[in-house]
Amino acid sequence: MKIEPGRNVGSSSSAGKAGKTAAPGFAPATDAPQRTAAAAPTGAVASLDSILALQGAEDPMQRRARQRRRGQEALDTLEELERGLVLGRAPGGLKARLEALHGRSEQTGDAGLDAILHEIDVRLAVEAAKLERISGKV
Repeated sequence: MKIEPGRNVGSSSSAGKAGKTAAPGFAPATDAPQRTAAAAPTGAVASLDSILALQGAEDPMQRRARQRRRGQEALDTLEELERGLVLGRAPGGLKARLEALHGRSEQTGDAGLDAILHEIDVRLAVEAAKLERISGKV
């Protein structure tokens, strides 16, 4: 290979013309000035509202777990009532606990669990009514 000192290796005369002879569909329009639209500022209030809405959305699994725990607590309270009745004395404040447990019921979305919880709620209401009747006579 022979190196000649007066010749530019990297320059080409066709490279300068390539930009000017580009296809008309690819050339930028030079007759109208280019303007960019200013970005609208995002509202901090709107984003805060959406974050609060997402935080308020409850996972159905959490509701189901909470109602399962409530059902278990109701069954434990009913068992405590049964032991108290067998021994001849019902623990104090049991009627209030039965009514409080009955008041915290909500739908879980699981038909089987909702049916069981409904049966437990009916039993809670019946036993609370019985205790009301017993306490009214005494």
